[in-house]
Amino acid sequence: MRRSTTGGLVSTGQATIWTVGVRAGTGGTGVDGAAGGETTLVEAIAAGIAHEVRNPLNALQINLGILEQEISEIVPDRGSHVFEVIGKIAGELHSLDNFVTEFLRFARPPRPALEAVAVRPLLADLVTFIGPECVRKGVSLSLIAEEGPETVRADPFQLKHALLNLVLNALQATPARGAIAIETGGDTRALEVRVRDTGQGIAEEVLPRVFDAFFTTREGGTGLGLPIARRIVEAHGGTLVLRSNDGGGTVASLSLPAARGAR
Repeated sequence: MRRSTTGGLVSTGQATIWTVGVRAGTGGTGVDGAAGGETTLVEAIAAGIAHEVRNPLNALQINLGILEQEISEIVPDRGSHVFEVIGKIAGELHSLDNFVTEFLRFARPPRPALEAVAVRPLLADLVTFIGPECVRKGVSLSLIAEEGPETVRADPFQLKHALLNLVLNALQATPARGAIAIETGGDTRALEVRVRDTGQGIAEEVLPRVFDAFFTTREGGTGLGLPIARRIVEAHGGTLVLRSNDGGGTVASLSLPAARGAR
């Protein structure tokens, strides 16, 4: 048998199969071998997951809803044990659906549709969207967007998705009565957006792995939020770094080239 440590061809004597390895720190997926490029293979795997997992998953969710409705006609008490079981099943299906969605975004990211994007309105929309979740958890969220260029050349949907992942990551690490701040900076050449939290921070031995696909220290996490954010930022010609002190909060710094002629 021959096996590559980062992915490649494995011969078992009866068949030859592909293995896929995820390169730490880049969020990228690498494939070694002569048959096809890494992009084609990863997209084929993603398409297979979409067909083999998502379609039956949707059918399960629909039929579980039908089952719940039919049981409610027999058991009117919504507090009975059967509805608790149905709720747990629905929750697990929802978690699996979220994982498949995140994996597809990671494995088959769309090309950015670049346009001039006004930074401050985009950030204001993001705060409006995620604000209620912060309130529910008891975490304050502030936007300080007085510095940096007014526009960047970006895909507005993808940029907002990357920033949302950073804020969600901060929210998950920040306890009640903590705070998250979104700040802008930079100059006429580049925009910097910082997502700063007062959470527990990231341990020194864990920090080098935070952009590894599927790596997570949170129960129920997919380990794809930060790799997806980094992939989006790098596809825009930018950089994303995390700085943290164990027990002292974390700062995620995103840098993107400013739009030509931006002020």
